[in-house]
Amino acid sequence: MELKVKILADKAEDRRVEVLDDDTYENVLEKLGINPVEVVVLRNTKPVSEDEKVDNKNKGEITIIRIVSGG
Repeated sequence: MELKVKILADKAEDRRVEVLDDDTYENVLEKLGINPVEVVVLRNTKPVSEDEKVDNKNKGEITIIRIVSGG
């Protein structure tokens, strides 16, 4: 299945990635080359756990928000 991904960071970016039925959101982040520590994944505007399986009932769309922290 193809998953549509909106990445919100310095600018908005739309990407697509192929996922398998048993892929988790952590697998998706890995395929996109994104460190899971630096982001929050949203499905239907609600955060999802990295180890949760990709929900193919959501029309194949998620949003990834990069978390910025300063020291």
